[in-house]
Amino acid sequence: MNGTPDEVGRYFGVPVTDNFPPRYNIAPTQPVAIIRQDPLQRPPARQYALVRWGLIPSWSKEGDMYGRPLINARSETVAEKASFRSAFARRRCLFICNGFYEWKTERGEKQPYRLSLESEVDMPLFAMAGVWEDWLGADGSELETAAILTRDAIGEMRAIHNREPVLVAREDFDDWLHTDELDHALFTKVMNKPRHPKFRLTRVSKAVSNVRNEGPDLLKPDEGADLFGL
Repeated sequence: MNGTPDEVGRYFGVPVTDNFPPRYNIAPTQPVAIIRQDPLQRPPARQYALVRWGLIPSWSKEGDMYGRPLINARSETVAEKASFRSAFARRRCLFICNGFYEWKTERGEKQPYRLSLESEVDMPLFAMAGVWEDWLGADGSELETAAILTRDAIGEMRAIHNREPVLVAREDFDDWLHTDELDHALFTKVMNKPRHPKFRLTRVSKAVSNVRNEGPDLLKPDEGADLFGL
């Protein structure tokens, strides 16, 4: 889920010219909006971009490794894994969203929940830490892709899943996006900061499990109840 172009531009401090529609059910391999350092501009400046969700390492010959998109990267090992190491050092980004879905097994079935930040503002924007890569095919084709960084879940998130996205606070955007690869300790510190915002977990319709379903109705609470009354 994401915000409008105006909301994104104001929150991240970037010009957004794409008139992209709101998305309510983004799936791996589909286009996602990110904020990154403009690779062509110095001094460092933020840039809005659309990339494919599911990172392809630059050294991959076939484009997709084993047919499985690398949609997530573990923050604990992202600096070591060959698939993510270069991107983590040089091509960090922010995924734009105001909510995401996770599935919990209940009575033998997968039940989806929508997670958003608790706030006085209804479903405020926030940023997930990510890395992006530029893959070049042997035929000259080019594809930009990205993956979300995850960490061990804490607090209310553990009721749903043992992992959660790494969030980046607004005051840390510059350190995360623009820090030189030689200053590894600084952007690693941003990634490892404790999470303070609390997630609101809302039970939603199983319609979100079908990637063909879209629209604001997917956000409606199922049976009018939030998990644990939150």
